[in-house]
This record gives sequence, structure tokens and C-alpha cells, in this order.
Amino acid sequence: MSVDKKSLAITAATYVIWGILPIYWQLLGGVNSLLVLCCRIIFSLIFTIVLLGVSGNIKVFRDTLLDKASMRWLIPAAVIVTFNWGLFIWAVNSGHVIECSLGYYINPLLVFLIGVLLLREKFTRLQLVAVALAFIGVLISVLAYGVFPVVSITLALTFAVYGVLKKKARVEPVAGIAIETLVITPFALAFALLFMMDGILNASLGELLLLAGAGVATAVPLIMFSRSVNNVPFIIVGFFQYISPSLMLIYGIISGEAPSTAQLISLIFTGLGLVVFSIALVRGEDRAFP
Repeated sequence: MSVDKKSLAITAATYVIWGILPIYWQLLGGVNSLLVLCCRIIFSLIFTIVLLGVSGNIKVFRDTLLDKASMRWLIPAAVIVTFNWGLFIWAVNSGHVIECSLGYYINPLLVFLIGVLLLREKFTRLQLVAVALAFIGVLISVLAYGVFPVVSITLALTFAVYGVLKKKARVEPVAGIAIETLVITPFALAFALLFMMDGILNASLGELLLLAGAGVATAVPLIMFSRSVNNVPFIIVGFFQYISPSLMLIYGIISGEAPSTAQLISLIFTGLGLVVFSIALVRGEDRAFP
């Protein structure tokens, strides 16, 4: 299974960025989560439109917007990723960073199943071993959680579905993100102006700058993710996601959330799974299933 090294590097870098973004969102902990979500959408649109203008790709944006086949996937993708963003920001600002990380530990397993069963992608024996190790780690963590992890499962499901929709759309990355945010921006703008004006007026200069920067923090990794799903098998894109929740878990520990023994064991198993999966990519095994 041969995959372009540059695309793999972009995939890994995407998840590193997502893994450290909780630091950014926690700087906005004093701002209403819904206002943060609205600003992510609005400023992502502004940022991507500027990028399209600078790169001369406005025509690509316009053509994609008028393409019914592409919009059939991009509109639901916009709705689903917006819900995922909102839930994630709320969870981080409510002290549930580790529960977020659990959701993104579950996600690669869902992506693997979707890649194999729905997209008919092939996998090697060594990759199957990696998935088994990760599954053991996730299972330990879920069982130790004690209650049904609603936030974790919801984050995992919504992002897995988002990935499938992006895979199906196969549009130019910047244009795709611009269209997704364009779909949601009227609602975000109206909500912010009608219900969030107090939050805007009472925000400090630093918070206002961070809210504006939320567009870049949101759009850049999403653009990279879009390129990844266009050029890398879905099961590989999904498995690399273990980088992100591992960084989230480490940050959660550093910021004061006490991890359980089960969570640390889970981190070890999923870390081993990622190492084995990476070895499988380096070896480039030809034998694959199904």
C-alpha cells in the first residue's frame, strides 16, 4: 500500500495542530462557547475567501458552489462539523478535555470500519494488528469511564461522518472549507448579533483578537484535513488521528485533570497501535484484505 509521503506528513501535521488547539480554546474560557463557535464560522469564511482571492481560485469556489453533485455532500458536511465544533468547545471549556480525547480515540476505529465496509478500502495484516491494539486500549478506557460516554461517542460519530462526506465531495480544499462556512455563516452571524452582542461588547481586546484568530485556527487544519482525505486512504487518515487525542490527554493531565490508571493503559495500547500502523506504512505491505 503505497501512499505519498508528503500527504502522510500533512495528515500527521493536521492532527498535531488539532491536538494542541485545546490550549487556544481555553484562552477563550471566559467567552460564551456559542459566541466562540459563531466566530469560528464567520472568521473561517473570511480567511478562506482571502486565501482564494490571493491564490486566484475564486473561480474554483464559484464553480463548486454551482455544482449540485459537490453541494450534495458539502451542505450536510457543514452542518455536522459545526455541531462537532460546538460540542468540542463546550466540552473543553467545561473541563472535559479527557472525555474529548476519548471521543477521538474511538473515532479512528469507526473510520477503519467505514473505510473497509463502506468505501471498500484494503488493509494489511499488520494494520489489523494495530487496530486490535487500539481497540483494546479504547475498550479499557470506555469500560473504566463508568457511565456511557455521550460526549465521546457523539464527537467520534460526527467527525467520522464528516470525513466520509469530505471523501465523497472531493473538492479543492480551500474552496470546500469556504463553502462549508458560507452555508452556516448567515445563521452564525444572525445568532451572534441577536443574542451575543453583550458578549462581544464585554470582551477584552485580547479576547476579540483571539476570536478573530479562531478563523485561522479552525480553517488551516480543516484545509489540511480536506487534502488528506482527497489523497490518502480513509483508514490511514483515521488511524493517524490517534496523534490528536494523545496530545489532548497529555494536555488534560498537565492542566490538572487527573487521569486514571485505565486511561494511562489505554494511552499505551493506542500508542503501540499507532507505532505498529506506522511500521506497516513504512514496510508498504502488498498483501491486503479483503
